[in-house]
Amino acid sequence: MPDVTPRTRRRGAELDTAIHDAVIGLVVEGGPAAVTMEAVAARVGTGKTVLYRRWPDRSALLSEALLAVAIHRIPHADTGSFRGDMLAVLDGLVELFTGPGSAIGPALVAAMAYDPEVARAFRESVITWRKDEMAAMVARGIARGEVRADVTFEIVRELGQAMLWHRLLVTGDPITHEFAVRIVDEVLLPFTTNPTTRRGP
Repeated sequence: MPDVTPRTRRRGAELDTAIHDAVIGLVVEGGPAAVTMEAVAARVGTGKTVLYRRWPDRSALLSEALLAVAIHRIPHADTGSFRGDMLAVLDGLVELFTGPGSAIGPALVAAMAYDPEVARAFRESVITWRKDEMAAMVARGIARGEVRADVTFEIVRELGQAMLWHRLLVTGDPITHEFAVRIVDEVLLPFTTNPTTRRGP
């Protein structure tokens, strides 16, 4: 006989997690275009009205799901040092780019080129959050005397992360913890360190 056991109704954080997982699963499998209210509702086992009561459209839903992934996968707590903060961020990206669900990065970048809605969702959620977190990180480094007060923030913010994205999307070279350490120690610290606090040879 078919299973006619009623589905347990999920609420609150449990429902949010199920919806976010459904969105990310659809992105990995079919790209951001696969994320529709109908597809998400079907995967979660709920009605579209449940989604529309919480999000006005797919763009808002996609934004929240992507931000949830970024917050969960990319460390942003104060480690006590600028080096530790930067290494934690880059290691988080290494794991994101090489672990389960790694297809989400290339899928998003490809979709952003022709889908303004996806581009806006990604930039207004994940990128805005990352900019704010990097600003706080640099400010902590300056306050501790580890980072020059006149450092060019935009370069600090993008340099290390850009090198990992370049390997992911262009060269295909290995993305590893060891490479992240070299970025921090050989590129970011020499660029940002206050000359008076640098170690001698």
